[in-house]
Amino acid sequence: MILIVSAVTFALLGFAGGDALTQLRDNPQISSVTIDRLRSVYGLDQPLPLRYFRWLSGAVTGDLGESTYFRVPVSGLVWARSVSTFLLGTAAFAIALAFAVPLSFAGVRYHSTAVAALIDSLILLTASTPRIVLALVALAISVRLTVSAMDSSSAVLFWLAALALSAPLISVFLAQFHGELQRTMREDFIQLARAKGLSESTVILRHAIRPALNPVLTIAGLSLGSVLGGSVIVESVLGRQGLGTLMVSAVRARDLPLVMGIVLFTSTAVWLGNSIGELLQAINDKRIRDLGI
Repeated sequence: MILIVSAVTFALLGFAGGDALTQLRDNPQISSVTIDRLRSVYGLDQPLPLRYFRWLSGAVTGDLGESTYFRVPVSGLVWARSVSTFLLGTAAFAIALAFAVPLSFAGVRYHSTAVAALIDSLILLTASTPRIVLALVALAISVRLTVSAMDSSSAVLFWLAALALSAPLISVFLAQFHGELQRTMREDFIQLARAKGLSESTVILRHAIRPALNPVLTIAGLSLGSVLGGSVIVESVLGRQGLGTLMVSAVRARDLPLVMGIVLFTSTAVWLGNSIGELLQAINDKRIRDLGI
């Protein structure tokens, strides 16, 4: 998957035309001979397949090249920015679970029409509101807040960005977990647990939650890609220095090594997220472990 994604991305960038040195032709003080020499130094005059295989051979050894815009190694720059995006994504996942788990529990525990209406409204609102609108709302709130300490201001902006990034996750997690809990509560083993005299809360916590978690774990792994993609909008609007803003800068500067480094990192992160989701499913469900054996 990572090999295919990197090859397609490299080809699309190559067919798009232009490179990091294209804008130099607009500078009358730089001759075409100098530009051609620079293209030869950076290998931009070579055929596209050869340039890809040169990049791939370096990537296999951990050498992602040097950014033509920032003039620093790509690997170090991507790693430094990924920490900020990783923390933001982790906070977004935590916020989504903080909404999905208690509301789903309350929905199956109390059978209240008010709670059901709240869940449906929240799913509709978080699923239909574009991320850019959420990011602009978060920006407006952060501007209006009067915070004296700089550290506190950064913390407020961080959580507002995480909240904007978590909205699509809230809709997915809440809809899936609430629906699975409702389905699980109709199973025969739940009726048996009730016949033993266990309280409704105990039945949900001990017997219903674990079977209902498997689809949520699958969606959590698949949602990592959307979180990384959504960070482009949220970070750009709120001015956070993460992978999203770095990708925008790299594309604008036609910085091919940096774009490829970010694509490689995010593809690996998506693969890793899916693998962790499958592992958590096996830990949560003995039937999956037995099938694996």
